[in-house]
Amino acid sequence: MREPQTFPAPDSGLPALAALAAAPVPVVAAPMAGGPSTPELVAAVIRAGGSGMLAGGMKTPDAVRAEVEQARALLGQAAQPSSAGRSGAGPSSPDMRPDDGADLRLGVNLFVPDAVNTRVPARDGRAAAARRREVEAFAERLRPVASRLGAAVPTAEEATPDPESEQAQFEQFLALAEEQAWPWVTFTFGLPGPEVFARLVDAGVAPGVTVTDEAEARAAVGNGARLLVVQGPDAGGHRGTLDPAAEPGTAPLEEVVREVRAACPSVPLIAAGGIAAADQARAALEAGADAVQAGTAFLRTPEAGTSAAHRAGLARASERNGLLHGSDPEPDSFPNESAPGWADTTVTRAFTGRWARGLTVPFMAEFADAPAAYPEVNVLTGALRKAAAAAMDLDAVHLWAGTGAQKARQVPAAEVVRSLAP
Repeated sequence: MREPQTFPAPDSGLPALAALAAAPVPVVAAPMAGGPSTPELVAAVIRAGGSGMLAGGMKTPDAVRAEVEQARALLGQAAQPSSAGRSGAGPSSPDMRPDDGADLRLGVNLFVPDAVNTRVPARDGRAAAARRREVEAFAERLRPVASRLGAAVPTAEEATPDPESEQAQFEQFLALAEEQAWPWVTFTFGLPGPEVFARLVDAGVAPGVTVTDEAEARAAVGNGARLLVVQGPDAGGHRGTLDPAAEPGTAPLEEVVREVRAACPSVPLIAAGGIAAADQARAALEAGADAVQAGTAFLRTPEAGTSAAHRAGLARASERNGLLHGSDPEPDSFPNESAPGWADTTVTRAFTGRWARGLTVPFMAEFADAPAAYPEVNVLTGALRKAAAAAMDLDAVHLWAGTGAQKARQVPAAEVVRSLAP
């Protein structure tokens, strides 16, 4: 049995740090943009004794507002088990007690657009024009695939974000964090300026940043981050490098955690990336993390908003490894059943223009040289990915997953929390 970790919390006015430290289970449900993270999933993980994050990426402020309200309503309607399963025992006792800190373990993750990312090198007119040409060329290469799927590919102009709009929406998110009094927020894809962190701390919101190495951790803390999500190379979905053009590191998660802990000894650390079992969670904690974050492990839970295509890919990955759990309703065959690598994952820029890990599919190899242009590439491929998913043509779908994808089980989220408890 693991005793709750005591976070070093220099900010007594940030109650979320204390609530995260006191969580019965040091497991955080990762924010998974694009649908998998739902209020139901986050509330289920928190009710099971963990903590959870809603995914603000690719959503409007109004959509995030509604999800926060829904998650809070779900938490307010439910009681908390008297034991959240720190020992990894079976289902919780029916005896329930209120969990006073549950609402404080609810967080929101936000993407940092280039317009407010202090780690993006300045682009002159020549660099911007070169990037636009790369995006235009990639759009042309995508059109035959999109045509086969009955989808359209936007123009490079349509896919290019407006910096003023990016800044305005980011400001709306910050105002929403203040208005709704989010307990904690993490930033991914970049590092906002110090004034953003100071503003959130003044509002009682604990701000954090996803980092992938020691240098990024130092920069984040230097700008005012009060907690860090330390992401290793086995993570599913996008790598959280602060500079979108940077090559993501390959050092094992435990090594990165040890380095960041040595560099930032008083900052709470949440280790993320490839956490699929209790022994992996334990190893990350022993390396210096205060909690672990898992995403792929929750993708097949009934509470997750994972698409049918994504669930089918994960089921096939599990099946090919002889690790099917429970009765899976997915069909016995898939359009690309013979495709190699279903148990494998690949880090690719093909789908979005930013490095991300997913189940290996042919689209990754065909467009392995996609330009480092997020969000433009993400916009260009959006319609064709949606069409492919609707047709269950998994060859052209982004099936984000970490290296432990074959271990993802079709069980309730609470059971996943218990299975990860160190």
